[in-house]
Amino acid sequence: MRKIITSVVLISSFLMIGNIATSCSKVEDIIDDITVPVPFTIPLDFNAEFPFAIDTGVSLTSPELPVSLDVNQKIKDYNSSLSIDNLKSARLDKFVVEAAEGNTVPLDAIKDAEVYFKTPNVGEVLVAKVAGNTNPTSITFTPTSEDLINHLKTNQHTFYLKITGGKLAAGNMKIKVNTGFRISVGL
Repeated sequence: MRKIITSVVLISSFLMIGNIATSCSKVEDIIDDITVPVPFTIPLDFNAEFPFAIDTGVSLTSPELPVSLDVNQKIKDYNSSLSIDNLKSARLDKFVVEAAEGNTVPLDAIKDAEVYFKTPNVGEVLVAKVAGNTNPTSITFTPTSEDLINHLKTNQHTFYLKITGGKLAAGNMKIKVNTGFRISVGL
């Protein structure tokens, strides 16, 4: 009788272990189907041109630089099962201004600057700044940690700069802007 009970317990144990092993692989399959993408950057590069005149220590605001960015489509391009509704965080990743061909104003005429991001419904927010620029051909701004989820839920965006002059300069400002938004999406 003892052998029968021991055999039944052993057989039951083996069946239970086999069932658990099979269940674990099914759970792993389900987990593999619910992957959440890692954060990614949406690049946004554009050119701008505007008249520019400044003197040392003088402050001015640039014209608004309109940009078109469909974040919902960019998310769908990255992962077709996600949308703007899955946006969990959004921050400016970088903001670099370079002199474009035909620029008549050296960029070191801009000593300090702040970059603002603006949308019609949400308003404006400081997204990057630079202090003590001395480079005549490019300016690399330091992004703030401002969350831009609500700003990116529309397709109408503008950037503008608040500038403090580093030296006397006047002419036609032609720039290339290299920027991007670091976003995270999830279920």
